[in-house]
Amino acid sequence: MSASRHPLRVLTLPLLGVGTWLAWQLAVTAQSRAHFGVLREGQGGQVKIGLGVTLPAAPAAREALLAALDGTPVTLFVHTRDLSALQAHPRPGTPHELALGAPARHDLPRARHALQQRSPDRPVTLLRPDTYTPTTARRARHAQLRPVWRGPTGTPDDLLAAAEPGGLLNLDGLMPDQVRALTTELRARGYQPSPISDLNALRSETPRGLLQRLYRRTFDAHFDRQHHTLPLTQRPRALFRVSARPYDGPAIQRPEAPAIPPGTPAAELHIYSKRLVAIAELSALTGLRAVQTSLHDVAHTLETHPDYRDAQLVYALTIFAGVLGPLGFRSQPLPDRRQARVMAVFFNLLRILYGAKNAGEHVREPEIIWMTRSDLLNRYGSARTRRR
Repeated sequence: MSASRHPLRVLTLPLLGVGTWLAWQLAVTAQSRAHFGVLREGQGGQVKIGLGVTLPAAPAAREALLAALDGTPVTLFVHTRDLSALQAHPRPGTPHELALGAPARHDLPRARHALQQRSPDRPVTLLRPDTYTPTTARRARHAQLRPVWRGPTGTPDDLLAAAEPGGLLNLDGLMPDQVRALTTELRARGYQPSPISDLNALRSETPRGLLQRLYRRTFDAHFDRQHHTLPLTQRPRALFRVSARPYDGPAIQRPEAPAIPPGTPAAELHIYSKRLVAIAELSALTGLRAVQTSLHDVAHTLETHPDYRDAQLVYALTIFAGVLGPLGFRSQPLPDRRQARVMAVFFNLLRILYGAKNAGEHVREPEIIWMTRSDLLNRYGSARTRRR
């Protein structure tokens, strides 16, 4: 009679198989979804934005795309299956960058060499793989390539909504007239369309960057939906979102006029922290100018948007009261000291999350900053702009 096998021995191989599969999927997810080891964005204070699009193999479609770009420099991804159809650099002397698209198991060194022969103007350094595997980054390095995120896709409106300074946009799926309209609108908003490799400080994802994305997609997105927040961040150096709501803080004391009571129709400001920190990395003066210019956007909203026609106050709860004082804001501390200390911990954790300089040296307590409607429009409204 044969001896029965131990239950643990029976389960060993299936468990090893499941563990191996989970480890493989985790590595794939780290690259394809979290973008670790995959180039994702450049420094967020610049006005450049990286555009990428697959170069069609058909000559007519290729010429239509290049005509629609009309000299706008982008990264043209050439798939390995189309290398033989590409007879030469798409248009000698153009500002475009050629990059490689390839299946996961393709011979990347040979494909890169073949594409480099068709790109005498600049080196081929980027790879956009069809799929990401745990070996993608290693195989790309072996071929002297850097894997890059595909970037957001969709309609022109989708791409404009996803546009971020230093970010990437994928133009695949757009018709030539849509490509032309998109690049024109990006320039009108102040962006500088660029090949992906021309982005300053191009980098792969970091744990901090991933936490920032998760925070924006959960907390910020929920807050925006709940309070019907209006984004005023279409320009690359625009910094504010606003929401029309009654003022819900303590009465605002004014020595020259009656106090402003809770319930006063108001516009609450919300600053785009990630973008502000990135702009301030360039220089403190650049950051201050970005805030000042963004206040013109707020004033324009109060002048033209029907939801803000009755707003008598612009306010925010912030730890940057000292910075905003010279721009016309007045401030007062929170009356509840315990609440102020709790809020200080939260706000300073956000400073650490977004990588603000000296974030961990001391804890700042938030204050209420405010400006009346008349003061805001006198400083930043259309009449003030015309007088200048």
